[in-house]
Amino acid sequence: MNAQTELTIADTSGVWHQCGVFLINLDRSSDRLALAQTNLTHAGIPFQRIAGFDASKEDLSQCQIDLAAFRRAHGRSAPRKAEIGVYQSHLLAISAFLESGKEFGVILEDDAAPDIRLASTITQLITWKNDWDIVPLFHFHRGGPLELQKQNGYSLTVYMAHISSAAAYLINRHAAKVLFNNLRIQHACIDHILFEHWTHDLKLRGIKPMPVHLSEQAQVSTILAEGTEKLSFLMRLPTFYGRLMHALRFFFCAIRDVLKYKLVSS
Repeated sequence: MNAQTELTIADTSGVWHQCGVFLINLDRSSDRLALAQTNLTHAGIPFQRIAGFDASKEDLSQCQIDLAAFRRAHGRSAPRKAEIGVYQSHLLAISAFLESGKEFGVILEDDAAPDIRLASTITQLITWKNDWDIVPLFHFHRGGPLELQKQNGYSLTVYMAHISSAAAYLINRHAAKVLFNNLRIQHACIDHILFEHWTHDLKLRGIKPMPVHLSEQAQVSTILAEGTEKLSFLMRLPTFYGRLMHALRFFFCAIRDVLKYKLVSS
């Protein structure tokens, strides 16, 4: 897949020589781009714009979707067009990161607003680079984080419970290659499947405090405006079972990772 990219700010800051920032933005969302550029410039962050996949205009027949798996994951008949667009846009951003040659990549949606701590957060995470593959920089739900280590006011954590939101995350090249391969066929929404680290065999870690929040543009969503048919209660039983297993995997993987970390570091 060829990512459509556009360099918007010169990369002159130290940490950004190692880490690229890739901002997903639809061509028709110039207002979101303007606000994102203001926020990123204020925080001193160079970025590369990724022209997002506009599902309202593109031929969706080219998108590979496992409808049976999606129904099991979400209890709905099919993904919304916007959910397909977001999913494909993240594949474009991950592809752009791989093509960039950078060692690390921050993927941002255009309603994500990094603060001035982002550069120092990434710098700290780079010092811990052997301990993670993917780190959400913003998410909903607390995730029941357990601390692995702390330094310079930052804590590296593991999640004991579900988190959600693909608005901002950091990945290394290993994670990008694995995700780009594993996500070619859409089985679920991106913020659901992205953090199923047991599926991808990746080290998912958290960072506290998180250096990204959502801008006021996040209050206006086109994803939920489109309805899809919810399956009957009986048809959603596999969804309930899947969510239970999802929760158990998060919990037991967290315990395993903490014990493994303590043994290696002791």
